[in-house]
This record gives sequence, C-alpha cells and structure tokens, in this order.
Amino acid sequence: MAIHLSLDPGSCPTLVTPHVGLLRRDEIEASLQAIAADFANERTGGLASLEESLRAWTTLHERADLCQRTLRVAEKVRTGFETFVHVGIGGSDLGPRVAHEVLDHTLHNELADRGGAPRMYFAGDTFDPRPLRELLDLLQSRGDLSRTAFNIVSKSGKTPETLCALLAIKSRLGEGWMRQVVLTTGERPGESILFDLAAGRKEEFVGILPVPEGVGGRFSEPSPVGLLPLAVTADQRRETPEERVRAALEGHGFAHHLGMLPPEDPQNIAFSLARWLQYAEEQLGVGSLVLYDYSGCRMLGDWLVQLYTESIQERGGGLNVIAARGPTSNHSLLNGIINGPRDKIVLFLRWADLGEDLEVPVDSTVGGGMEIFMGRSMAQLQEASLQGTVQDMARNGVPVLVLSIGRRDTAHLFALMRVLMDMVAVKGRLQGLQIGANSRVEAGRELTYLQAGVEGYKQAMREYLRGF
Repeated sequence: MAIHLSLDPGSCPTLVTPHVGLLRRDEIEASLQAIAADFANERTGGLASLEESLRAWTTLHERADLCQRTLRVAEKVRTGFETFVHVGIGGSDLGPRVAHEVLDHTLHNELADRGGAPRMYFAGDTFDPRPLRELLDLLQSRGDLSRTAFNIVSKSGKTPETLCALLAIKSRLGEGWMRQVVLTTGERPGESILFDLAAGRKEEFVGILPVPEGVGGRFSEPSPVGLLPLAVTADQRRETPEERVRAALEGHGFAHHLGMLPPEDPQNIAFSLARWLQYAEEQLGVGSLVLYDYSGCRMLGDWLVQLYTESIQERGGGLNVIAARGPTSNHSLLNGIINGPRDKIVLFLRWADLGEDLEVPVDSTVGGGMEIFMGRSMAQLQEASLQGTVQDMARNGVPVLVLSIGRRDTAHLFALMRVLMDMVAVKGRLQGLQIGANSRVEAGRELTYLQAGVEGYKQAMREYLRGF
C-alpha cells in the first residue's frame, strides 16, 4: 500500500525566511547536517546502543519479536473477553486513544457487530473517582465484569494513577483477578513493581508484554503499548489484527526512511518542520505551535501537547503547543490567532482522503446564501474550510505550514506520528538538549527523552499525604 505524506511550507517562506540572517541560516543548516549524520551513525552500535541513548523507538518497525508477542495476547483478549479496558496515563494512554479515535468506528462500543473486537474503554488517567467507579459499576450491572480484560500499562509499574486504578480493579474483581489482567510494563526485575508482582505467576495473567528498553512513554505507540489495543479493536471484516499491526509498523518504517533522507530533501518532513519551528522561535519570537488537525479528532492534539512540551520545554525554552481542530476551532481559537498577539505558528494536518463521504442534499426551501453548500460532499466542504482558513491566516500575517496525509488509515496515522516524533528529536538537538552540564554529550541523558519536572508533583503529593 502506498503511503503519501507531503509538507507545504505555506506562508512561512514569505513571513519567516526574510527574518533569518544568512549567517544564522548557514549555522542551522550545518546543525541539521550534523544531526542527520548522528542519526545515520547511531545504528552502527546496534540495539543496545539505541537503548542506552533512549532512541530504541526509532527501530520498533524492525522488532518482529514484539509484534508476534503482541498479536498472541491480542488473540487471547479477542476470543476470551467481551470488553477491553486500557489503563494508563500520559504516553501510556494518549497514543492508544489517538489510534482508537482515528481508526475505529466513532460509535465502536454501540455497534452490535464489531467484527470480532470487544468493547473498548480507557481508565487510569486520573484520581477522580467518578470515571473508574462508574465504568466498573456499568460493567458489573450488565454482567460484563467477569468478561472484561484490563490492560495495565506502566513502564515502572509504579505510576501512582495507574497503580491505584489497578488496586481498585483488583479489589472489584476479587480472587482470580490475574486471569483478567494484561501487564504491559518494563521487564527488568526490581525496576517494575508490576513485573515483580507477576514473578512466578506469569501464566496466571492473560499476558505480559514489554515496554521496550530505550523507549519512553511518549514515543511508545509503535510498541506493545499501542499495538495491543490497536490489534484488539480491529474490525476483521476490514482489517485483521495482524494486518492492522503490520500496517502500523509499515507506516512507522516508511517515516523512518523519510527521516533518513538528506535534511534539505523536501520529503524529509521531520527536518523541514524542525527547521521552520527553529526559525520562527528564534527570529520571530514565536511562543506557541498550534496544531490544527483538520478532522473531527480531538486526541492527536493532546498527544502532541505531551510529546512536544514534555520533550522540548527544557532549560526555560521551547514552544507551547495549542491543540486545535478544524473547523471546530474556527469558532473558538481562530479570532485570537487572527486578531491576537503574533506569537504563533500554525501546523495544519490535512487529511486528503477522509473515507466514506456524505453529501449535503439540495433543498429549495433553504435560502440565505446557503445554496453554495448544497449538492456538495462533506469532504469537499471540509477541504474548502481548510483552504479558506489557511488563506485567511496567511493574509493576516500568520506563519502557516500544511502537512498533507494521504488517507485516514492505520499506515498513514503511524507514519504521521513517527514524523512528529522525529520532528521533536531534531528540534531537541537544535536546542542543544543532548548537551550535558559539562558541555559534552552524555548517552541516556538527552533532555528530549527525560522529564525531570514531572517528579516534583509526585514528591509533593506524597508529602501532602503524610500530613493527613
């Protein structure tokens, strides 16, 4: 299957380039060449080297072992359970939510026939008792609790929100709870509470899957973290679980190839995006990246908020990410982008093929200039809305980029997510986040893949609880 991604720099050449001095432009281009060389050379050290540098996510499309393990567990879930609950937070939660929203039927759980897939729910991303309590009550009231598989996802096994959700689930399930649980976690003894919990009892669980070494949560969607729910919810009338997983890895691998092209190649979208963001941030003082996903999906924006801000906002710098979706956000954020401060660069996601279409009927009883919309397909109107929004922003001096995605399907989604992961990796290098306090590169200490700022709230929360 052909995968098509392309980047239109939109208004950036006109609005951004004139502000970039030739000397600085040469410096950034030299940096991009050095980054590309580093990425090309890093594979010579093999998987162990990539794990040490926290960049093992770049070769997940080559890990046939992980693919097969995931498919075996997915088959056990699909044949043995009516409902599947994915329990996680952050990177262990957002990627699977994106795939479910983009690829599965929008009313998946309401369908009488889901093509062999169980119902799908998410939990474990909050301490708010209401979502989990009401989900468990629902499952119990309709007699589904004993027919529900729970996938507990945490690399360390001690993410507070996730582990507390597990304890509540374990209590509700009672004796034999392990027969309804999948653990997706780190597989080093002593480093994951979940892995240690299963020691000597692995056969009692539905399955145990790894969060691979060298793969951080926000880069984990092409690993068992994202591939298991992807396979579990496949409608086999359209795409079997194996076909779906292989399409995901094909998309990831395709984007990997694009990222290995020379930095000046227009098809190297990740490097092009990082270049424009660096220019805009440095030379225009832009403070925010607006991701304008021109589809009905909400979660891609939330996913990029985490991927980008948790990776790139370090040492007091880095762009904010604002999640938007068109045309919904045209009735909320657009006025601020057009008439507010000139501190934003906008990246539009244009889905060239949205799938099965719907036509707006011609109705002579409705006037008021609405005739222009009649007799046209909804996809055509969506495209017209996007083009109008892009043109209006450009006319008003807003820097705009348009990333076109060939189809709304598995391969294209995973290719898109990988391009954005690579964009973040390149942008981190342009900001020097691989350089340690001693002005040297330290393997495994690149700030792009760390998040020390997250630990403070956990410690403060524990201190607060000790005061009770």
